[in-house]
Amino acid sequence: MKKKNDQGNFAFLSALILTVLLGFSAICTDMALLYAEKWNLQNAVDASALAGAQELPDNPEAAIAIAYQYGQDNGITIAYAEVSSNNREILVSTEKSVSLHLAKILGMDSKIVTASARAAVLPAHTLVGAVPLSITMQDFIYGKEYTLKSAPPEGESGWYGALRIDGQGSPNYEAALAYGSKSSLSIGQTIEVEHGNMSGPTNQGLQTRLASDTRIPKNTFENHYKNAPQIIYIPVVEVITKNNESIQAVKIIGFAAFFVEDVNGSGNDCFITGKFLKTLVSSGRERSPLSDLINSEESILTGDSPEFGLLTAKLLMN
Repeated sequence: MKKKNDQGNFAFLSALILTVLLGFSAICTDMALLYAEKWNLQNAVDASALAGAQELPDNPEAAIAIAYQYGQDNGITIAYAEVSSNNREILVSTEKSVSLHLAKILGMDSKIVTASARAAVLPAHTLVGAVPLSITMQDFIYGKEYTLKSAPPEGESGWYGALRIDGQGSPNYEAALAYGSKSSLSIGQTIEVEHGNMSGPTNQGLQTRLASDTRIPKNTFENHYKNAPQIIYIPVVEVITKNNESIQAVKIIGFAAFFVEDVNGSGNDCFITGKFLKTLVSSGRERSPLSDLINSEESILTGDSPEFGLLTAKLLMN
């Protein structure tokens, strides 16, 4: 009799353990499914927010429309998109009902997965690819032409706007002007200036840069790609070191973008002008930690620091 009871208990325990194992397997299997769906949904929402942020702060309506369209193009339906009151941030969210499999044993047919993302445009703080020119702080006007490298009066020498970014000498200056600097530049950094007219390297470097425009028709200020070679990023500076009347070093207080169409003048009269524009930094050229960008943004909002129209789009933590 005892033997039969033992067999009955064993059968009961086996059934109980099997039920627990099946439930555990159901949970593990469907949890993995939900995690994968959440991952895919989050990536799509992140991309939609960043795509929309490319239109900020000047075109918030387009930012929202692009976020919706980008989500659709990536196989998701954006449930909600909103731009902040200052037009510098976009919030995107969505949800998806995921059908479960083994969890149906426990009475769960589906689960709602949600994802949201915030992206903002923030002032550029650390750049690679800037050119070795500079301009002093002022209130820039969109479309207005500014002198980025001046020409010296005949018979005079001194500093005319060039910076020593990738090392001393005209070959480094010319290469950085043609292809962009290899060095990272940051707000607050001190840079030595490059004395002399640098007429030949200026002419050759800029001509090499402009010749790389393969677009048909060529990029113009009124109609250009964001990565057009005519668009240059330059430090906005203040003079901090002088030796008698000779300027030796400057401090970077921000970055600005200008559209350059040609070298002006020749010989000792060589100078560069560019039209000021507001734009976003090209992909991969902004190297700041998010904390530095947010600090720069807060300094601007409080009036402690100026802004010069060169922004970068970044995801923010929700």
